[in-house]
Amino acid sequence: MKTAFTMPNHRDQGHLFLHKICVFSACFAWFWISVYIWESFDLSLIILPWNYALVALAGLLVASFGAFQNYGAFFIKNGWQRIRDSFTKSNFKTAVIAFFVFGAYFATKDKETSRLFLLFFVTGTWPVLVLSNFALPGIFKRIIGFRGINRKTVIIGFHESLDNLSGWMKTQESHGFSFLGSFTSTSDKPINRDLPWLGHFVDLDQYLEKNDIHQLVVIPDRKKENWVAQVADLASKHGCRILIYNTMSGLFDSRLVFVEESGRQFFTLLNEPLESPFNQMIKRLFDLSISLPALLLVFPLLLIMIKILQSLQSPGPLFFKQERVGLGGKRFVIWKFRSMHYDEEGVRDESKQAQPGDERIFPFGRTMRRFSIDEVPQFINVLRGDMSLVGPRPYLAEHDYLFQRDYKSYRIRQFVKPGVTGPAQCRGLRGEFTDPELVNKRIEMDFNYVGNWSIWLDVEIVFRTIGQVIFPPKSAY
Repeated sequence: MKTAFTMPNHRDQGHLFLHKICVFSACFAWFWISVYIWESFDLSLIILPWNYALVALAGLLVASFGAFQNYGAFFIKNGWQRIRDSFTKSNFKTAVIAFFVFGAYFATKDKETSRLFLLFFVTGTWPVLVLSNFALPGIFKRIIGFRGINRKTVIIGFHESLDNLSGWMKTQESHGFSFLGSFTSTSDKPINRDLPWLGHFVDLDQYLEKNDIHQLVVIPDRKKENWVAQVADLASKHGCRILIYNTMSGLFDSRLVFVEESGRQFFTLLNEPLESPFNQMIKRLFDLSISLPALLLVFPLLLIMIKILQSLQSPGPLFFKQERVGLGGKRFVIWKFRSMHYDEEGVRDESKQAQPGDERIFPFGRTMRRFSIDEVPQFINVLRGDMSLVGPRPYLAEHDYLFQRDYKSYRIRQFVKPGVTGPAQCRGLRGEFTDPELVNKRIEMDFNYVGNWSIWLDVEIVFRTIGQVIFPPKSAY
């Protein structure tokens, strides 16, 4: 299982920042174009246009965080892949903008503003976002990019490892780098027709004197690495940028992450943003800011309504409690509204997953499960600290054991608290475990969530979950 975490370079970070500025500017310009069009047709205009312009940008700001986590990968995708990603991201951003704009409209009780105008603006924002997200990477590549700039690169390293970088070299060529050849740490000539052999690394100093080289890529030999420091000195001497390839990464399925512990430098297999106490505090405050209002305002009404319907259709306890596996493998009791007929004798296998047309579920229970109403009591678990609002969904101990046995790196998901919703569930991957490939995809998403957490990613998952609750997938039963 490959983790999606990479430490972005300054070039990709710069492109990402410019991308967001351009998208903000395009949406801001579209708002005032919308105002002009509305005025030209002599239609009723909004009274406070600046308010809605800023609210729309605030929605776009929230939607932008968590998107394009790896801009470098998006930058080099082909046209069809970019179109697909552009549609996906634009759909989400437009939904968030609509939520903010109409939320502000109803919150301020603005009777003077034309709702048709707001709908016209939000609807028109979607093609602006699609076009911006699709076109900007290509524009950056041509205008800010590397056409006309020849960044000459030489590779130095152990000859048996040179082929490991063939795919990476093709990617770098699209960024304006040309690979002139390779020096090796031994006198053996490498077998690589695409990359000319320039000799032993002891000849590197003389070669750099005669040629204008921009970058050196070093591939250390695991058995003998004393020559690497000499190459680094030559790079400084001749003003060359140097990249040192991590040969240890080939030993692991995961990409290594650089960390520093008490002044010493180490590699680890996973980036863990939630190891930071500050990040833990921010996540906890976010959990409480949503779970407390939900428990105070929504939960009491649901208690009464669901108890009445349970009494009519399936008498028994209001809540269903079940042991699940959480943070660090610790077990806890999860709370749900009971959606199945009560098993008075306690002989039913509660670990058996619900299936379409399951006779154990009473009529209103189906509605609760479809729209995730039965999950609301888990805000109690959030308040108690057993769960977080967002995180990998907790499984039964029986299922947890099977997943741990069958799926590599499964327990990585237990590095963080389980969530009421998660990265897989907000994308419709929920319900019965019927397809091993889908299960693997769920675990992959959980794994990536642990390594790429940010508060904005949590916000994005919450908004996506709202969409899943309103328009539940077929797997919701």
